[in-house]
Amino acid sequence: MMNRTSIFSIRFGALACLLILLLTITTGCWNRMELSEISVVLAMGIDKVEDQYQVSVQFVDPSQMSRNRTANRSPAVTISERASTVFEAVRKLTTKTSRRLYFSHLRLLVFDEKTAKEGIKNAMDLMFRDHEVRPDFYIAVAKKNTARDILAIVTPTEVLPAMDIDKSLIVSEKTWAPTAAINVITLLQTLMQDGKEPVLTGVSIIGNLEKSKTMQNVQNPLAYGEYKYEGLGVFKEEKLLGWLNESDSKAYTYIVNKVTSTVGVSKCPNSGGFIAIEVTEANTKIITNVENNKPSITLKMLIEGTINEVQCTINMQDPNEYEQMEQTARETFQTMIEKGIKTVQRKFGVDIFGFGEAFHRNHPKQWNIWKEQWDDVFKQLPVQIDLDYKLNKVGKIINPIDKEPDKER
Repeated sequence: MMNRTSIFSIRFGALACLLILLLTITTGCWNRMELSEISVVLAMGIDKVEDQYQVSVQFVDPSQMSRNRTANRSPAVTISERASTVFEAVRKLTTKTSRRLYFSHLRLLVFDEKTAKEGIKNAMDLMFRDHEVRPDFYIAVAKKNTARDILAIVTPTEVLPAMDIDKSLIVSEKTWAPTAAINVITLLQTLMQDGKEPVLTGVSIIGNLEKSKTMQNVQNPLAYGEYKYEGLGVFKEEKLLGWLNESDSKAYTYIVNKVTSTVGVSKCPNSGGFIAIEVTEANTKIITNVENNKPSITLKMLIEGTINEVQCTINMQDPNEYEQMEQTARETFQTMIEKGIKTVQRKFGVDIFGFGEAFHRNHPKQWNIWKEQWDDVFKQLPVQIDLDYKLNKVGKIINPIDKEPDKER
């Protein structure tokens, strides 16, 4: 029989062999990169110039991100190159920077209108295929400007312009209904769905374009130029057809249930002036109906709001006047939704609301009949609105400040 010392020796030897074996297969990060060797890309722009893609990237200058950075250098750098493919243009950018471009932290991708109208699938193929690019960035279309112009603007709020533009898109979607923050996953899912076409938010530059690209743009209280998100671009599959105005863009976000909070404006009943309403709750359900093999849609909508501004003389303590105000606001809202639907049906003729996707989900047999000619069906699709609209609060005061002040005391 083996003694305890022999048993311990055997176990120790086996453990040592196991550790040596583990060391041979533990090699660390095979693709490790030092921060001093890379440039972190935050935004990318793609423009179509003649028959080539002009690719622009905005990356961080690490030396300018410290507290002791010099004021005469920008913390972000934008460079551009042209090629027949996006990947080739990206590789050509290495001739203009000493560091390898690193795309894992990409926050924003911007197309110009020409690229969007010709089709964005080819331009985006690299972004879907490259393992280094994480699919969580947002996408916008440069409206009236080039994507390079959007990336070159110097913004006053954030040190890095790309972060300013990215954050603004997210905040605007939550507080201003005409804006929709569409990320790459949402776009891809919509492109692969039956019965729904994509939209992308437009972004443009207002003011002096050339001065907005200089440090002078942030050295005065009033900037020479500023970016602005305005309108939604309507696509048919991968190609841009045109733009929705502010009202129709707002109708879209209500219908697809993307409104968190926004502002609605209604005329005062029986007088001049306007009432501003903060929408605090918005919920929409798309109900599909099939009767005699003909489709129709009912939008069941719940809207609740708070009165935030009154520009007319009205006694909100009077139930009749309050009801008139609420009714006027309800009619204004319903008219906006109806107009938005009609604009999309008549002007563009493509289903961006996902009505077809709802029929696909709820009535698969009928959908197989309508699928091939859904655009034609959508143009004539009856849409009814079942609206529950409530104004629940009036703020810290009840009546306008000049309405019977003696009685308010």
